[in-house]
Amino acid sequence: MNQELIDQIRKVVERVLRDQMPATTPVLHEKRLLAIFDATQFELDDPLQQLRICEQDGWKITIILSELATKVINLELIYTVFGEDSILKENALTNIPTLVDRYQQIVLPVFSYPMVAKLALRLVDTPCSYLIFEALSKGKKVIAVSDALNQGGTSTETGTIEVNYVNVLSELGVQLVPMMQIAESVKEKTDSSSATSEKPLISASTISNLDPSVQELIYANHAIITPLAREHAKKRGIKLIPKG
Repeated sequence: MNQELIDQIRKVVERVLRDQMPATTPVLHEKRLLAIFDATQFELDDPLQQLRICEQDGWKITIILSELATKVINLELIYTVFGEDSILKENALTNIPTLVDRYQQIVLPVFSYPMVAKLALRLVDTPCSYLIFEALSKGKKVIAVSDALNQGGTSTETGTIEVNYVNVLSELGVQLVPMMQIAESVKEKTDSSSATSEKPLISASTISNLDPSVQELIYANHAIITPLAREHAKKRGIKLIPKG
């Protein structure tokens, strides 16, 4: 296939993509935060206050309630603070990979023992646990409170299990922080200022879904970059660099 034919195909693909692009594209630099609440005996005032601080700092927050959370915690308090439109229930989740792509960070404001065990043992048997592992696999920042881990039993056996769980969670990439440092941890920029994509197509949504700290995107040499993607990358100051 000669270069002229390749260029013609590329132009056709870009034109089709432009025609299919929705009238409203994602807002650039929009900060999106996903907070997952599982069942807990902790009071919700402090974690909700931390999320409110994040909201005041410009983060758009969506809350997911696990199935058990809907039966245990005080939902009225969450609804009062964030409103029903910002809250999703676990059993209503669909297309989780796409959902994960929309958010730069995932927060577990009340890290329950069942969730700790599921993640440490890699038991992906619920939409919420699958969502967290999907986020970790995509290099998303996942923050979980460590308070529950500090409230366990005092026996040597229990302590050993908890230490093992903490080690596994850290290896998976979960960032454990005290409850009162959730907002501070969310505000911290990720260490990496670059991102890598192996996708055959770099679209405007690819750029919009990058973490705000990303300054360069390394893409596969064969990838097609749409004109709108280049425009978004230019506005955000992101360098597009071919791999190798």
